[in-house]
Amino acid sequence: MHSKRVFKTKTFDRWAKKLLSDDLLCAAARDIEQGRYEADLGGGVCKKRIAVPGQGKSGSTRTLVAKQHPGATIFLLGREKNAPGADFPDAVVEVVKVIAGNLHQQSLEKLNEMTISGELKEICNAQKGQ
Repeated sequence: MHSKRVFKTKTFDRWAKKLLSDDLLCAAARDIEQGRYEADLGGGVCKKRIAVPGQGKSGSTRTLVAKQHPGATIFLLGREKNAPGADFPDAVVEVVKVIAGNLHQQSLEKLNEMTISGELKEICNAQKGQ
């Protein structure tokens, strides 16, 4: 199976910086490609749990990921499990679905442009052997 390129948004990158390594995110993206995630939220968005090393289940994070682009998996939003409030409020999920829908329609060339401009950060690429 051909692995997709994996990106994270600028906002996701700021949130994840102290919690999740790019290697963990790449492994999670490969799980998503194989259908292993916690929930399909519709609109090409899924919820994927990613454990923070050394913190056990209570130290896991929740991520919302755009998974329907033909050549890319894109991490959009994350939160820590122990953060107060509901997992992801419905209104937030709806906004993420709109963003994902827009990203799913972009060519890989456009995603490259978004990487150059800093809107996205590429974290693994099957073509580069990562």
